[in-house]
Amino acid sequence: MDGGAGRFRFLVLLGSLAMIASGFLPWWRAGGDRVSGVRVPAQEGIGLEGPGLVVFGAAIAALVLLDIGYMRGRWGFFLDSPWVYLLIGLVGGGALAYRGWELWSVGYLPLPQQSPGLAVAAAGVALLLYGAGAGFSAPRRS
Repeated sequence: MDGGAGRFRFLVLLGSLAMIASGFLPWWRAGGDRVSGVRVPAQEGIGLEGPGLVVFGAAIAALVLLDIGYMRGRWGFFLDSPWVYLLIGLVGGGALAYRGWELWSVGYLPLPQQSPGLAVAAAGVALLLYGAGAGFSAPRRS
């Protein structure tokens, strides 16, 4: 890798992989309690529904751009830039915030023990955005 440029791409890679992994973990949980002595069945949902699909799609888009950039080699790829990764991270972060608000408004947000997917997605988006931010100070490819 080429120092700072490789470092920011590595952070984008880690964030994208965390965002993809979060799609298969539980994001919400409801039920499982006792009401008047009767146990209410528990239900939970993973991140591959609603705005979680946008988070998943943003991670896939970042991975595709990383792959194309590495395939092109030293000549680079015009979309393999910190601005594009920042935009992808903001789209993923916006979808994550909307999904969090959506789940919170209906009371399905038991943080953090019973909804690890939401926490992993937040960490992934944060890593992607941090990597994009680090890319602005990285030396340019020649």
